[in-house]
Amino acid sequence: MRTTRLYAYRLPAGRFRPIGEPQPHAHVSTGPVEPLGPPEPVGDLIECHAAAGIQLRLLDNLWPFWDQVITSTVGFSGIRLRNARPRPEPASP
Repeated sequence: MRTTRLYAYRLPAGRFRPIGEPQPHAHVSTGPVEPLGPPEPVGDLIECHAAAGIQLRLLDNLWPFWDQVITSTVGFSGIRLRNARPRPEPASP
């Protein structure tokens, strides 16, 4: 994550609308949107998270954490869980 070259496009916010229930979790535009300028390098992704006060967790197994999330009062979206490794089989007694 520290060496990946990621670029951000800045887009005009007025064309985007929130979607998602019960709480919006994304913003989309139903029409073409022109970037406000050329893409800008993001830099060190871990440092960007830290500077923004965003907690970053690196987990060998996502599923115990996810089981806690879905039983909490925190708003969440699991839209990308299809990209996760499969849930491990329970250990045999």
